[in-house]
Amino acid sequence: MRIILVLVLLTLIGCSPLWEESPYEVYYIDGAKTLGYRIGEGSYIGRIDEPININANEKYISVYACSYKTCSFYYIDKTKDHKFAEHDEFVFGPYTNEQFTTLVKKFGLPSVSSE
Repeated sequence: MRIILVLVLLTLIGCSPLWEESPYEVYYIDGAKTLGYRIGEGSYIGRIDEPININANEKYISVYACSYKTCSFYYIDKTKDHKFAEHDEFVFGPYTNEQFTTLVKKFGLPSVSSE
């Protein structure tokens, strides 16, 4: 009986998202990892591809992502984001580490590391 319980728990842990803060969630489609905006019934609108590290506060989500083998920093302004918004209205980046450090201080973004 314990073996079945352990297997069920491992399955549930494996199915849970890597990072989630409603309505945002990291999801996989065909092996590609994406931070997206969940619109319901298993549907998402992609925001940032291949996120590595994510941190959030009430107003912003900071992301270190390595899409297309180029790693950069991004941030999402959650107050402007909604399912009908255009991507360039609330996703900002890519930034270098130095540029992003300046923005963290200027806007109060949550810090995120490149490791």
